[in-house]
Amino acid sequence: MTTSLHLPALPGAPVACDMSTAEDTPDERVREYARLFERTLLCHERRTDSVVLTFRAGAGTREAIEDLARREAACCPFLDHHVETAGDDVTWTIRGDERPAVAETLDAFHALAGTSRAASAGRPRP
Repeated sequence: MTTSLHLPALPGAPVACDMSTAEDTPDERVREYARLFERTLLCHERRTDSVVLTFRAGAGTREAIEDLARREAACCPFLDHHVETAGDDVTWTIRGDERPAVAETLDAFHALAGTSRAASAGRPRP
């Protein structure tokens, strides 16, 4: 069974990340990404208009990803978030438009995933 969550980009939203109403700080969020990537990230791919993050499904993984996607959509409404579970994988696709600053943001998501030892080591499935 496939399940998905789609948080569409807000048309015309400025390219600006605003965490002023967030309950976490930027540093706390980066650490949360690192923990999630370390535990469950299988691979990451930078495409022309998106970043695709694939995680190993497990207890709490889908919920953690959806929570992060919702918080990212709230602070960066110029990005489109799609979370899908299929089989043993949870895929989070972060998509943007052609604006150069959007591409830079997508590059930052891809780079953040690349810092995970799990992703760089190509961790096998358990």
